[in-house]
Amino acid sequence: MLRASRLLTLLVFALVVRLTAAYQDVELVPGRRYQASEVKPVHSLVRKYMRYSTAASSFVDIDSGWTSCGLACNSPDVHDVVLNLTWHVDIPLSDGLIGIHIRDKEIVVAWAGTHRYRALLTDMSVVTAPYMGTEGNVHSGFLESVRGAAKVVETHLRKLMIDYPDYMVVFTGHSKGGAEAALSALDLVRRIDGLRQRVRIWTFGEPRLGDTHFANVYNKELGAVTYRVTSAADPVVAMPPRFLFDYCHHNLEIWISSAEGDIYVGENFKECAEDPRASSSVDFYDRSIMWHKNYLGLPPLDHAVAEFSW
Repeated sequence: MLRASRLLTLLVFALVVRLTAAYQDVELVPGRRYQASEVKPVHSLVRKYMRYSTAASSFVDIDSGWTSCGLACNSPDVHDVVLNLTWHVDIPLSDGLIGIHIRDKEIVVAWAGTHRYRALLTDMSVVTAPYMGTEGNVHSGFLESVRGAAKVVETHLRKLMIDYPDYMVVFTGHSKGGAEAALSALDLVRRIDGLRQRVRIWTFGEPRLGDTHFANVYNKELGAVTYRVTSAADPVVAMPPRFLFDYCHHNLEIWISSAEGDIYVGENFKECAEDPRASSSVDFYDRSIMWHKNYLGLPPLDHAVAEFSW
């Protein structure tokens, strides 16, 4: 029985992963390495969603629009997005934006990373808290941050989904923002009818979000539409450590393994979805924070008006 179950699991994760965006379908095989020249469309998606993530971390404000966030917003990818909402909550700390990309038919929900000094307190709140209706536990700091903006995000998203019924909904974020993007997506697919069929999640440099039980819950619900991008020797993706409260990553890891943009697609068939051939293959002492600040060259060196860039 165990052998049959193991075989079935391997077959499921041997299936091709399709990354879908407007005008392009990208097929990737878990467990395979790709040269940079083979995955240019993937690079385009990474850069697009990283720009939204960076804009969210640069105090973009709906009143002043894209003029408020420096080089972070100096891109056609960003300028093509019509801002619908920006939020800046002090207690609990939370920042982000919702925008509409007409050309790509996307509603974008971008969560800010660690860009205020007090956000470090959120990052360090690693004691876990129960996740509603499951046996899983999640990072209490990220949970508090998401819940602080949950109501306003849900209200706007419900209306936009009605106004744009054929648009995909993309949750994205870098670092802390990546964890909050994934967690908020899981929260909202449980509350908004029809969102599950339209959602995609792209995170960058995301720290571990919860324990093994939570990762299993997440993988069952959103693992097939989540792309957890990691960069070479980024130390943040190795935090909090596995031994602490049984922290474990969710699917699906896309590891940018070199500065040139080669990638390895994680093969996530283990109980804890961390492929030892992906980013976890890098020894912690060989990691550098500079890789956390380099996802195919993003975010830009001028991180606009952020208090702090992590």
